[in-house]
Amino acid sequence: MARRWEIFSHGVYNTRYTYGMDEAGERALIEDAVSTVERHTGTRLRGWLSPALTNTERTPHLLAEYGVRYSCDFFHDDQPFPLKVRRGRLISLPYSVEVNDGSAYLRHDRTPRELGEAIRAQFDQLYAEGAASGRVMCLPLHPFLTGQPFRLRAFAEALAYITAHDRVWLATGSEIADWYLAHHYDRVVAHLAARAAARAPSAGR
Repeated sequence: MARRWEIFSHGVYNTRYTYGMDEAGERALIEDAVSTVERHTGTRLRGWLSPALTNTERTPHLLAEYGVRYSCDFFHDDQPFPLKVRRGRLISLPYSVEVNDGSAYLRHDRTPRELGEAIRAQFDQLYAEGAASGRVMCLPLHPFLTGQPFRLRAFAEALAYITAHDRVWLATGSEIADWYLAHHYDRVVAHLAARAAARAPSAGR
């Protein structure tokens, strides 16, 4: 809190999946996360990443109902995107598996240098694509992995490389979500609705 980091939820236990949960169980999970964050930080929970990236068809609807603004569960794009929910507003915020240090070190046995090179290559591509329309580059980190002394230098060098470029915004999830909701959400939702209406069969057929 002293560093003003955003606190969001990755569930209560990363091994307690939402797969197979009934609605009552999933509500209890979200309510536990919301109340715990508020109790300990004095802030409202705004972001969500389901335990082990598990979710159900009802998860986005429940998150929006409880006032969560963004979910990182759907890594389908490099830009934020509206999620269709029964009520409220919720966006998908880009998340990354391939430059996640968990995937790199635990699944693919990458070296720190290899992960650093992958991070820079990821940035180079997204930076070029984002020249006309911004991109989000998420770097999921685990202190027990990247925080190891022998891995820190490669990550610090990759971060220094990124921050040496102009027009790079080091933002929290909430800052990105707020910007997108204020500047693009309504326009994109209207565009999607118009496309859906255009594809719908006419009443006379």
